[in-house]
Amino acid sequence: MLTVSNWKTFIELIQFGGGAIGVFLNFSLILLTYFRSPPHLGAYKYLMYYISGFEILYAILNAIVQGHLFSHGPAFIFFRNLKHSYFGRAKGFYLLVAYCGSFGLSIALFGVHFIYRYGAVDNVFRKKFLGGKKLLMLFLLPIFYCVWWCLVVIICYRSSSKSDDFMRIPFLENYDTRVEEISYVMIWFHIANDEGILEPRWPTFIGIANLWFMVTSSFVCVIFFGIKCYRKITKALKHSKMSSYYARSIQKQLFQALVLQTLVPVVLMYGPVGILYMFPMLNIEVGFISTFVTATVEVYPAVDPLPTMFIVDNFRKTILCKNKRKIEDLVKSGDQSQNSLSKSFRWLPEPKQEGGSSRIAESGQSCFLLLATCISVIPTVTS
Repeated sequence: MLTVSNWKTFIELIQFGGGAIGVFLNFSLILLTYFRSPPHLGAYKYLMYYISGFEILYAILNAIVQGHLFSHGPAFIFFRNLKHSYFGRAKGFYLLVAYCGSFGLSIALFGVHFIYRYGAVDNVFRKKFLGGKKLLMLFLLPIFYCVWWCLVVIICYRSSSKSDDFMRIPFLENYDTRVEEISYVMIWFHIANDEGILEPRWPTFIGIANLWFMVTSSFVCVIFFGIKCYRKITKALKHSKMSSYYARSIQKQLFQALVLQTLVPVVLMYGPVGILYMFPMLNIEVGFISTFVTATVEVYPAVDPLPTMFIVDNFRKTILCKNKRKIEDLVKSGDQSQNSLSKSFRWLPEPKQEGGSSRIAESGQSCFLLLATCISVIPTVTS
C-alpha cells in the first residue's frame, strides 16, 4: 500500500537515481558525439556538447537541492528540507533560486537550439544573423534568461513571516515538519485582507507575466524555426541527386531527435508545472497530490538524452554493439554523393581530412571501451 512515508522515500530515490542516470547518459552522449558523430556534422556537435553539459549540471544540482513541490489553497511552494543539510535556511533559499535559474535557462535553450539548427541548413540566415559576435550572443541568451528568472524569484517569490504563518499548519499536517525547518520559494496568488476577502498579490502576477514572456518567446522560436528548418531540409533532400540511405536520412534523424528532445521537458516538466500553477491561481486545493509533479520533474535529465542516442543511427548502432563494419560501409556508400548537400548542412565546416570515409571506424572505440570509459569517469564527475 502506498503511504505518505513510502511516497517520500520513492521521491528521494528518484532524485538521486534520476540524477546519477542523467549524468551517466548525458556524459555517454558526449562520448558518442565525439567518437561516433556522423560525418559532416561539423560544429553542430558543439551545441550538443553545450546541451549535454547543461543537463549534467542540472542533474547534479537537482540531486543536491532535493526540492519538493507542494500546493495549498491559493499558493504553492518549492522547498527543501534543512534536516541533515549543510545549508542553513538563508543559503538554502539561494540554492533554490539557483535551481529555478536553471529552469529559466532550459526554457531559452529550446529557442536557441532551433535557431542554431536552422542556421545549420540556411547559409544566408547564418551569415546574416549568426556570424561572429552574434553567435556568441545567441549562446549567452540562455544565461541571460537564467539570471533574469533568478531575479524574478528573489524579488517576487521570497518567503516572509506572513508566508510562514500561512504554511505552518499545512506542513505540520502533511510533512510533520515545522516551517522553520525548510527553505522555500512561494508563489502566492491571493492573500486575505483584514476582512478575510482574498485579493490578488500583484508581485506574484508580475512574476508570472515575466515567466509567460520567457516561455512564449522561446516557443515562438521553436515553432517558427522548426517549420522553416523542416521545409528547408525536405526541399534540399528532394532536389538533391543523392541516392544513399545515409545521405538522405542523417538530417531527418537529427531533426527528429531535436523535436523529441524538445517534447520530453514539455511533457515531464513544463506541462505539469504549468498545470500546477493553475490550481492555486483559481484557489483550488490540491494538497499532497501536487507532489506527483516532483516525480516527473526529477526524471527529466535521465530521459532527455535518449531520443538523440537512439534515433541517430551511428549512436544507436554503437549502443547496441552492432558490427562497426556495417557503419563504415554505410558511410562509404554516402561519401560519393554527399558533397552537394553537405555544403548546405555543414555548420562552420571543419578542415577536411584524408580518409574521411573511415573516420568513424578509426577514431571510434568499441562499445565495451565506450561503456567502460563512462563507468570509470562518472564517479569522478559526481564526487
